[in-house]
Amino acid sequence: MTTERLLEQQELINGEARRVAAELDLMAVLSAVGEPVQVGSSALGVMVRRDLDVTVVCRELDRDVHLAVARIGAELAVLERVREVRFRDDTGMWNTDPRYPDGLYLGVSYRALDGADWTLDIWFVDRPDRQPDLEHLRTLAPRLDDDHRALVLAIKEELARRPADGVASYEVYRAVLDHGVTTAEEFDTWRDDQR
Repeated sequence: MTTERLLEQQELINGEARRVAAELDLMAVLSAVGEPVQVGSSALGVMVRRDLDVTVVCRELDRDVHLAVARIGAELAVLERVREVRFRDDTGMWNTDPRYPDGLYLGVSYRALDGADWTLDIWFVDRPDRQPDLEHLRTLAPRLDDDHRALVLAIKEELARRPADGVASYEVYRAVLDHGVTTAEEFDTWRDDQR
């Protein structure tokens, strides 16, 4: 696929992401518990999959916020176009990964008005300074020009055909921006060298 076509396709999917957020009035709903920030591939302009990521910065993750997030999940769950809502508590003893702050998670499976299936990954955190996706907005976004975006998109497009690999998008960004990787084959070699 040409660079121009990859960028056009990304822009189309990103436009769909904006419509999905609008259909659900997502930012207004999430604003009830904190400051929602669109993160991930939609915010960085490198969308391949229909996956919308939002991190909500909360004052604290106390009982009231836990209840509010559970209510948001319940409200989403009864919408006709929502198939599934998953709630996960990664606070206190449930946070088993020291690289991440405590957080609450809602995973939503949604069918948009145009019939496309979407995954929404929504994190609620009270330590935004420790949240990797917010850091990526600050550190990666300024470095991603159209040439880099096209490389990232081409690699992610190839990786999407191999879902069993389970590669985090951040690895692709890092490989392209910090290590000069330009193809999926080079990415595979780079990744093998990282292990």
